[in-house]
Amino acid sequence: MTRLTLSKQERISSRKDIETLFESGQSLSNFPIRLFWLTRNEASTYPVTVMFTVSKKKFSKAVDRNRIKRLLRENYRVVKPALYEAIPSQTHILLGILFTGKELPTFDDIQKALNVALERLVTLIRKE
Repeated sequence: MTRLTLSKQERISSRKDIETLFESGQSLSNFPIRLFWLTRNEASTYPVTVMFTVSKKKFSKAVDRNRIKRLLRENYRVVKPALYEAIPSQTHILLGILFTGKELPTFDDIQKALNVALERLVTLIRKE
């Protein structure tokens, strides 16, 4: 069994990549999650690089934003192996996961919303 980790190399940290993702990427929404993604036809060690973000306007306390991001990361980390299997080879995806809700979510709320959103993402990527 593979280890369910989320390493530094799997996260988007480049400002250029983030700007490109939001300027020319596609998006889909499944409340309270919004996904932005950009598909690249290049081989990479990791098929998906990901970033997580929560609105500072809706959650002014850093404690709340960090908790939501922690829940997003944990849920993504668990479903990541299935996502990697579903993505065609020689495809690299930049993925932004945004939390758009206005109230603090539970683990189950995020799990349900993220699973549905990622399933929709996989079907859209396979159609391309």
